Order: sequence, then C-alpha cells, then structure tokens
Amino acid sequence: MKRITSALLSAILLFTLPACDSISYAKPTFSDTPIDELRDLAGELTDYMNEGDEDAALAIMDATMQSVMKGKVAEVWDSAAKSLGAFLEVTDYIGFQSDGYNIIEMTLVFQNGTQIQRTVFDKNDRVAGLFFRAGAVEATPVPLPSGVTEEAVSVDAGVGYPLDGLLTLPSGEAKAAVLLIHGSGPADKDETIAVNKPFRDIAYALAAKGVAVLRYDKRTFTYGAKLAADADSLAKLTVYDETIDDAVAAAKLLKSRFDKVYLLGHSMSGGLLAEMNVRGANADGYIVMAGTTRKLYDLSAEQNLRYADELEANGDFSGAKEIDDLVDNELAKSGRIADLSDEEALSEDNTVFGMSAWYLRDFERINTTQLHLKDGKPLLVLQGGRDRQVTEKDFQLWQSGLAAHPNAAFRLYPNLNHIMGDYQGEAVPFSELVSREYGQSTPVAANVTDDIYEWVTGLRG
Repeated sequence: MKRITSALLSAILLFTLPACDSISYAKPTFSDTPIDELRDLAGELTDYMNEGDEDAALAIMDATMQSVMKGKVAEVWDSAAKSLGAFLEVTDYIGFQSDGYNIIEMTLVFQNGTQIQRTVFDKNDRVAGLFFRAGAVEATPVPLPSGVTEEAVSVDAGVGYPLDGLLTLPSGEAKAAVLLIHGSGPADKDETIAVNKPFRDIAYALAAKGVAVLRYDKRTFTYGAKLAADADSLAKLTVYDETIDDAVAAAKLLKSRFDKVYLLGHSMSGGLLAEMNVRGANADGYIVMAGTTRKLYDLSAEQNLRYADELEANGDFSGAKEIDDLVDNELAKSGRIADLSDEEALSEDNTVFGMSAWYLRDFERINTTQLHLKDGKPLLVLQGGRDRQVTEKDFQLWQSGLAAHPNAAFRLYPNLNHIMGDYQGEAVPFSELVSREYGQSTPVAANVTDDIYEWVTGLRG
C-alpha cells in the first residue's frame, strides 16, 4: 500500500529494529573489537543487502534481529535506497558506544544521493539494530564560533534514561538561555536531518550573540533499541515519555544556572511547550518553530492527501484512490481515540496512521491554545512560507487561536522551509522531501536566529 503515514512529521525517516533482549542494561558491556573492524562488519551487511544475499545478512545478526528480518532484508534495503539510484560505495564513518552497544554510522553513497546507515552491535559483535536516515556522516564538524564554548551535560528525568547534552555558552555572561526541543521521531542533539543540523545552527548563532543554548539527544534516539526490546513499555510509550519529561528536566537544569529560560519547540514539540510548563519546566516564555496546534493524525491525513494529489497528477489514479480511502478510514478511527479503554487503546486495530491510540490519547487531552491563553507567558511563533509539512494554515491557526493572548508575536519567512532553511530549487515530490530537499545544505537562516535573539533579549527584566 502506498502511504506516507506519520513519518514526515519529524522530518527524519528511520527504520528501527529491536535489539537483543538478553543484553543487561543495568550493567552494559561492550566488546573490545576495534572500530575499524566493526566498520568492516557493517560494510559487509551493506554489501549483503545490496546483493540480495539474505542468508549472509542474517548470519551476522543476533537472534532477535534474525526473527524480525527473515524474509524482509530486500524490503528494508529497497526502502532505504528508494529514489536514490544504484548503490556506489561507503565513505566516511564514525564509531561510538551508547547504552551497552557499539555503534557504527557510515555514509552510503548512491547515484542520486546519500544515506546514513547506523549499525548497532551487541557485546558479541552481532548486529542488534539497524537504522537508516537521509544524509551523510560529518567527518569534520563545523568549528565553534570565536569565543563560544561548549560544556557536556546530562539531562536526566530520573527514570533511567540519562541523555547526553551540550550547553553552548557565550564568551561573557549569558543574557538569557534557550532550550531546544525536537519534533517527533528519534533525533540527535543537533536534530540532524540529511546534511542539515538545525539545532547546532541555532545554538552557535545565539551563543555568538550572547545567549546560552542547551540541546540534547532525544530519548528515542539514545535508547531506541532498549525501548524496542521491551514490548510492554513500547506499547505504552506516551508523548511524556518521548519528549515532555526530558524537556522538563532539561529546563530545570537551565533554570538552576540562568535567570531567564525560554523553550524553543520545533515541529511537534512546538504544540507541547505550555504543557511542559504545566509539568514543571517553569520557563519564562516560548518559541514555536514550525509548530502546530493540530493533532498529529490531522497533519498525517493532510500529508497523505498531498502525496495522493501528486500520484493523481502523474496518472496513478488507483494509487491516489488507495490513499484517499486510507485517509478516510484512519480519520474515522481517530474520532474514537478519547473514549477508548486502556485495553482498546493498546489494540493494533485502533492505530491511526501507524501511531498507537495509547500514544495519541495524550494529544486529545492537551489543548495548546487554551494553555497559552491561560498562562499568558510571552510567545513567539516562527513559520516558513515554503514549509510543506507544517504549513501557513498552521501559522494562521496560531494567530487566530491566540488573538486574545497578551504577549504573542508572529514571524513568517516566505522563502524558508520546515527546518528554517532557504532551499534553492523547484519543489520536489512530497515523498522525496527528506532525501532531496533536506539533502541540500540549508543552514537555519540568519534572520531567524536574529529574530529569536532580539525577542529573547528584549524580554529580559
């Protein structure tokens, strides 16, 4: 079935598989195999998948991966390489350790673009997890601006998932502090998407002007394998587990060091900021970047229909109708979410666009605009005019919903996209947004970071 479902909400496409559930997370152990040898093993897996040799690919996986991947190796590879043409070679790679695993990330070069393959190895050097995302490994990081420093910190909500973070500091006393919070889906501290790192761009630009910035790896990025290995915990994952609780912990960390702290939420988290304050973030104001007041399934429906329009324009009427029917069916299910029992919410029959009803119920209970009107804290809403994921329709909903707000400001940037970059070129097919549009380096525009700085520092009191 042709569908986009909810994947593009996060602007990050990942194929995630569970890790071996025999690994001890309380006392993680790593093999002492050199990184270059693990890179060779990861490269062997790539070759086997590219050649369609499923038996050889399965032979280097752990038992859980073998059971999940059996009969699906070709499907996984085709999904990762879709629209990129022939596979050519592996280039840059990096290796690191996390949560009891050795991890190799390497750039796969195709005829029409690149992908990052993330291979997770257990203590026996068996493949325990496999991820793909658009982009390329950054072998030589962009240097810090002059005078700016970074301090490693740990963001810990106290439930066994400490997260690596970076506090980017100006050369002198900070005028304020900003916390960067990801959209949906697994994401690193830079919110890396293809060749772009929008959170790093924002952190460097604001710190160069005198504002401290905290960014951190998302829980589902660092502990994706651990969460996937626990079927019950995964089934009952909520937006509080995924995003809100860690953001609150990060905000408290900033408040312990700085007088004025502002939350910046990108995409999905832009609609969760006031709820974070309800949960104890105690922030002084909010910055919504390409965020929405709508439910996730409403955006998923819109994105699927956009894809259907493209299929129809290209003469694929049956494919377009299939998606239209899917959208009707999924939206019909969404209307029942708030009334589902716990047992019903856990049923796969009640998923909506691939998202569990258990997860979506929390969104039914969060009225974003009402929360902002109630607390009245300063609010800045930023929107790109060329954003095809969260559109000007959402920007207008913010404006109308917050018309009575005492301190809300709105900025529309006609030429910028979802990651606040100035993409140069014709609009790509919606299904290729990540691999092609975000495959072009489009740093966060200077006028965006200038506006954030001026707004944040102008509110100091």
